[in-house]
Amino acid sequence: MFSRLFDTARSAASFTAIDLALRLTLLDLLLRPVGNWLIRPLVLGLAVAGLINVAWLRQPLVWLVLAVLLALRVYLDWPLADNHAYLLVYWCLAVALACCYADRQILISNARLLIGLVFAFACVWKFAVSGDYMNASFFKFIFIVDPRFEGFVQVVANIDLEVLERLREHVEQHRDGEFSVPDLPEIPAALTYLAVAATIWNLFINAALALTFLWPGGGRLVAVRHGLLLSYCVVTYAIATVDGFGWLLLAMGVALCGAEQRRWRVAYVSVFVLILFYREVPWAQLLSA
Repeated sequence: MFSRLFDTARSAASFTAIDLALRLTLLDLLLRPVGNWLIRPLVLGLAVAGLINVAWLRQPLVWLVLAVLLALRVYLDWPLADNHAYLLVYWCLAVALACCYADRQILISNARLLIGLVFAFACVWKFAVSGDYMNASFFKFIFIVDPRFEGFVQVVANIDLEVLERLREHVEQHRDGEFSVPDLPEIPAALTYLAVAATIWNLFINAALALTFLWPGGGRLVAVRHGLLLSYCVVTYAIATVDGFGWLLLAMGVALCGAEQRRWRVAYVSVFVLILFYREVPWAQLLSA
């Protein structure tokens, strides 16, 4: 099974980096449909057309219409909490411009800067704006309250589901993340350590990605960028089920691959498939069963 997936990844990586980036973006829109009943069919139709028709894949009007539809989705759903919804609009506009001027460098520059800015703004929020991130309260709260993390917390921190349910019952009475309520059951030390580790990892990887992608130049820095972005996606989206964001980052990252960087393109496609595996196979729940 995995050998077939790898062969598929190698075949997909035979496309040019730009075509592969565009195809992965359209696959993202197909696998994670967005918009209401009016917008979604149009987005899906354009995504399918671009995937099966090479002429449409690099058609500027297709990407401009996609950008308008995705911007309309943001407007209709305002305020929208999904950060990657905004990023998707910017990316489609960048693709439209690159296709319009037939300039690969436009897409490369925008991909690098958009990725760098995403993580730079994340660092600003975590370091300077959020009052509960640096002390690990954010992850402690999320790990307790969000049922999507149940399996992960049980496997990594070795905490019984009953303990998590008791903590959730109490913490949900204080959705502001307050952990000093008198009747709160004792939080297991393993959960605290896990929250601290998650906080440190996120601060490190966000800062590293922001710095390397915003720093001008190439050389050895290119391999560092690819390695950091792929590592982020492999680790983060195994735990956080925000696959649409992960696929978008991978599509943008693969646009940075040069003609000689076939192995990196294979890696990006492989991680794209891996995130689909994360979504469809509840690995943490299976391990905790």
